[in-house]
Amino acid sequence: MSNFDIKRFAKVAQWTWRMNFKGALSYAAGMSFGFLCTYIGWIYPYLKGMDAGGEERMVHSISFCTLVYLLIFIISGTWIFADMKTKAACTTVKLQPASDLEKFLVRFLGVTLGVAVMGIVSFCIADIVRIVACLITGVDYVTFSLPYFLQMVFTNADITGNLTSAGSTYPTAVNFVAAGWCFWAQSLYILGGTALRRYQFAITSTVHAALFIAMTVVVAYGNGNIEATVMDEGLAPTFYTIGAVLFGIAVLNWWFSYRIFKRMQVINNKWINL
Repeated sequence: MSNFDIKRFAKVAQWTWRMNFKGALSYAAGMSFGFLCTYIGWIYPYLKGMDAGGEERMVHSISFCTLVYLLIFIISGTWIFADMKTKAACTTVKLQPASDLEKFLVRFLGVTLGVAVMGIVSFCIADIVRIVACLITGVDYVTFSLPYFLQMVFTNADITGNLTSAGSTYPTAVNFVAAGWCFWAQSLYILGGTALRRYQFAITSTVHAALFIAMTVVVAYGNGNIEATVMDEGLAPTFYTIGAVLFGIAVLNWWFSYRIFKRMQVINNKWINL
């Protein structure tokens, strides 16, 4: 059997989608509900007759949706083998007529690209509900906010006070580091979700939080002013280097996850999948 065949890959993807269809719907519904809840704090003052600060509250709502989206994307890595909790489930997956690479890639794409796309779809659903609510209540904010949401997600745009224009909050090099950190963190959760059998989220989150705090302390101790450090254009080469290292470690974590999956047995250790 070759290591990768597109037809086998497609069949594994179809099977995995059918097996996890209800879970995907639950995820989309939960995300839509969560996004919609952030709009309640925005629209409630209008229903009480208070119009002041509406645009600012709208920006804060979109910003919070962006934060939720990124956090869910990062922690979704622990779901990569969430449906392999039992011996029967492990046997079913491991005995599929496909290579380990094909089976791993399907799940990898599910918790990366799949989660990202479903999150955007969920935001669109919540935004449509918000627009309908605005039309019903007569609130003059029927603009589709997806473009601003995507600006915040992909460019860290600052749209505070003006929903028609946006600029970058931080230099491009800093945004590159932030993107690298997101992918590294997500790869860490994938590694944790692959290697650990119990408390994957709790253990991985503890490690992630400890590393984040350590990095913050180092930066603060070295400069004394984190804001001044990230805004210093002279440090751009350093930030690009850090970002490249983070992306490199992310790729390494993904490779380690694949190697662990290849060695995974139907009956594994009590705590780790080896």
